[in-house]
Parts: sequence; structure tokens; C-alpha cells
Amino acid sequence: MKTLNTLLAIAISTATFSASATEDAPAFGLHFGLGFGGDTLAEVEFDDGSDQEVKAGAGIILGGFVEAPLNDINGQPIFAKIAFSYMSDSVNATNGDASFTRFPFDALLMTQVDRIKLGAGITYHLNPTYEVDFGGIVSGEAEFDNALGLALEANLELPEGGYWDGVEVGLRYTSISYKADGGDVDGSGLAITMGTTF
Repeated sequence: MKTLNTLLAIAISTATFSASATEDAPAFGLHFGLGFGGDTLAEVEFDDGSDQEVKAGAGIILGGFVEAPLNDINGQPIFAKIAFSYMSDSVNATNGDASFTRFPFDALLMTQVDRIKLGAGITYHLNPTYEVDFGGIVSGEAEFDNALGLALEANLELPEGGYWDGVEVGLRYTSISYKADGGDVDGSGLAITMGTTF
């Protein structure tokens, strides 16, 4: 009987531990987005009269992240979000192209209210590089220093069910400046994002 009680106690303890570990386990995810803003690095005018710009705070965003629970404060969940992304804005024409690329690394402190996640933290942009090549007329590359900035983020988890399970849409603001020998470039801007956890 003692053996049976001991085995039951171990089973209950194991089940409790497993459930707790699952609730507190990190969540991994992928995100993509589109950024807007920042100083204009290049402006290209096309034959039809339209034009496009390469901006220091704009571009597509592709990356991954991990969310790790930290603690509860008065019942409010607190978790860390670590993300690494590729971000690039570019213009492509028949006679050349221009682009500005960087690799943001984010460390944010987050909380969640109902389906809304709110967070703030730092972002560190690695290897910011501006490249231009227009048929030998204008060509070159400018490498900026790695830059440290601030980030604010708000994400809305979509209602559960169907294809939207684990999907969230968000808005993000980044305040950052890139430095090079020629001076500073403002890379601050807004981004619309979409992500999913698994």
C-alpha cells in the first residue's frame, strides 16, 4: 500500500511539474513586416515620372524570436523577447539598384493584457550598409557603425481558431541613428508586423 501511495505521489508530482514546465516554457516564433520612415538615402526617378526612395528606417523585415517567461508582478505576466532579423530597403531599376541593409538584434521586456502584448527595450543594428550601383555612373558602398537604439512594440493576438492560431499583428516604433565618417543618418521609423509562435 505504501508503495502504491508512493508511486501515485510521484506520478502526481511529475504531472504537476510537466504542466508547470509547459506553461513556463519559451515560445519560439517567426515574424515579418514592413518599415517606414528615416532619412532618405537615395531617390530614383523612373522614365514614367514615378520615383522610389531608399530610406534609413524603411524596408522589409524577416526574422525569428523567442519569448521567455520571467515572473508575475501582481498577477501581471512579465516575459523577455529576444529577436534577430534581417531588414532591407531597396530600389531596383533597369540600369542599376540601391539598397540599405542591416541586422537588428532586439532585447525587449514584455507584458500581456488579454490578447495585447506591450513591450519596450533596446535594439542593436549590426552591419548597416548602403550600396548603390547605376551602370558605372554612380557606384559605391558605405558601411555605418553598429548602432544602439530604443524600441517600443505592441502586438495583438488574433482570435483562436482555424488558420489564425498563434498569429499576431503588431506595430513597432524604433528610435535609432546610424553613424559614419560623413555624419549621422536618422533610421527611426514605424513598422507593421505579423508573427506566429510554435
